[in-house]
Amino acid sequence: MGFLLRDKPAKVFLLLKTKSTYLSDIAKETGTTYVYITHLMTSLQQKGIVTIQAAGKKKTVSLTEKGKEIATAVEDLRRKIE
Repeated sequence: MGFLLRDKPAKVFLLLKTKSTYLSDIAKETGTTYVYITHLMTSLQQKGIVTIQAAGKKKTVSLTEKGKEIATAVEDLRRKIE
């Protein structure tokens, strides 16, 4: 789970902490590719950190309770590091 402090995954967590959103919007708002976000979210879903729900052709991502706890911890750690 050390990858969470890397810039891209941390940006994703901080974004998802504030709202549920589409995969494509996550990619745009965090400056990453759709493919990267898809792989990351699939991995996080398998670990019970996010839920992915189909919304027509798009998929919406939300943090689980576990994910919200991790997002808060990531935010705190990044604040302390910066």
